[in-house]
Amino acid sequence: MLKRPCSLRFAAITAFLSVPVLLFIVLGIDAISARFTLKALREFDESVSIRSVRTAPEILILDGVVLPGRSLSIDRLIVYWSGNPFSPKIDSLLAVGGTWELPDRGTDVIRQRETREWPLVKYNHIEIKHGDETAVVSGVFSGKAPGDSLIFLFDSDWGRGTGNILFGHEYDSLHIEWFHFRRIPGELFTLPEMLQGFELEGNLSVTLNNTMTASGVITEVNGDPVEILFSMNNAGGEPYISLSTDISTLREFLITQAKSMLGDIYIDFIPSGTVYLEFMDSDTTGVAVDARLDSVRIFSTLLSDDTVNTIMGLRFQSTVCMSSWEVNIDSGSVVFGSVPVSFDITGRFEQHPKFLMRLWSKDISGEDLIESIPDELLGRLGGLRLGGNASFDILFILDWEIPENSDFQASVDVSGLRVLGSPVAIGHLRNGGSCLMRDSRGRTRNIYLDTLDNPDFIPFDSLHPSLEGLLKCAEDATFRSHNGFCLYHIRNSIRANVERGRFVRGGSTISMQLARNLFLERKKTYARKLQEVFLTWRLETYLSKNRILEIYTNIVELGPDVFGFQEAARHYFGADLKELSTRQVAFLVSILPGPALYHRFHINNNVPDYWEAYLDRLINIAEDRGWIHADSADYAIADSIVFIPCPDAL
Repeated sequence: MLKRPCSLRFAAITAFLSVPVLLFIVLGIDAISARFTLKALREFDESVSIRSVRTAPEILILDGVVLPGRSLSIDRLIVYWSGNPFSPKIDSLLAVGGTWELPDRGTDVIRQRETREWPLVKYNHIEIKHGDETAVVSGVFSGKAPGDSLIFLFDSDWGRGTGNILFGHEYDSLHIEWFHFRRIPGELFTLPEMLQGFELEGNLSVTLNNTMTASGVITEVNGDPVEILFSMNNAGGEPYISLSTDISTLREFLITQAKSMLGDIYIDFIPSGTVYLEFMDSDTTGVAVDARLDSVRIFSTLLSDDTVNTIMGLRFQSTVCMSSWEVNIDSGSVVFGSVPVSFDITGRFEQHPKFLMRLWSKDISGEDLIESIPDELLGRLGGLRLGGNASFDILFILDWEIPENSDFQASVDVSGLRVLGSPVAIGHLRNGGSCLMRDSRGRTRNIYLDTLDNPDFIPFDSLHPSLEGLLKCAEDATFRSHNGFCLYHIRNSIRANVERGRFVRGGSTISMQLARNLFLERKKTYARKLQEVFLTWRLETYLSKNRILEIYTNIVELGPDVFGFQEAARHYFGADLKELSTRQVAFLVSILPGPALYHRFHINNNVPDYWEAYLDRLINIAEDRGWIHADSADYAIADSIVFIPCPDAL
């Protein structure tokens, strides 16, 4: 009986003493594990420091871990361990928050060949800094031995994505399953200027050894879906990059770019073929294109009144110098419908901008030519049939810094071309015919082109003796020698337009103006210009120069509902054409480019001094060239313009 209290006391004392023993054992085990972990960290960085350590069974929580030698700080590092507490095994690590500042050559950190094996490391929201660049990454690291991997997600101001690094025996490899880059970060590598400024989306694979090589697929550019294969390496110190794609995958991108370049225009097409870009160095890019555009649909008020439908093909190789935007294309070819046209292009758009283009085709069949022109461009010429063959060789030179160096040369051979059928008849104009004229205010008049049906029609032999000379001086100096088209006029108009930076002067001859007046609408479009070229050729083929000038001087607009020089003489001066002075004829010639605008001189009953000076120059030049008689010129210089009252001013 007396022994019981003693045993109870012993048990109580034993229990009381065992609590600190157990606590000591548990805490000692955790302390041993903590020391083991700290030892492992010191092997990684001898200068490691830890702000605080907390323990739990088989778990260590380390706050404020700083590894200065590795430029790495971790907000919280959780260590999971197992096994004998005197020789614990670290199963995995979880790093939450922190910053890793990469050295100047940050990629070398990845490439370092460390043979030690590491436990599984999970990390979340680690901020990686390299210079001014920052990225936040999360992922899993399964050691550093060959065959292990680093899985990551990243997000930064320059892009985001997900991927992994595989560690190999000889070199490591980076695989990014998906990325969206707003730009390429820092010094990883420098993109060529042409590729800068784009937002790119896709995937890539990179080999990390002494050089960096990469290949992959870009699936989106600035929001437009694409499929562009790319490869790159920096073995030569500068990145070598090549891009290739099936053009069909670029449809939306190409249409978007075409609209941005061409302005207010609707365009659609179905592309096919390939394009290849080779960035040979930081400043030179090679481009190879073999493409076809089907179902091309274009609507522009400058092109035609209707949507133009066509097909095109394009093939060329070129080089582009990015610093000066210098482009060189040697022996490219473009196919419109079934008509092939060869071309060479040399252009520089910075540092003395200049553009040279040569177009040529040696043998075009008339049938292929007319079948290749969209119906929407033919207008009144719809149904035209051609036979035989034609050829051309045309050279354009545009020099924006020295406009007088701009040039235009053309060799066109249509001697073998035959018109098999035309919806526009020309032959009846040789001795008669009529035309419907419309003035700038929309008023129309049918004018007969012979004296039998039109008593006011002035035959060529009855024209004012100074009219042709002044007309040639103002409108078409080579009228008597050209075949409807004047290289001199075209060349001068190109130079004037280049100098002013916009269209200020055309290159039309009197024959071209007549073709417009006889057959075409007033609205200016490229379709009308195409029709004008054909109709001018036909006029020059069927009509003599005298007849062309005769018709022109009898129908050309010279004021509101005023057509021809005879009507104009009566409207402005109250006399017949043959009764006018040379200066009065010079005035009528001078207002040809804009009768609706210059009619204000008549309304105001005043010719400004600057216009009087222009008339003097016109008369003097005509006299110098022998196109008007010297006595007439002398009298004209001393003469003055006096109008009869203008009905619009009353």
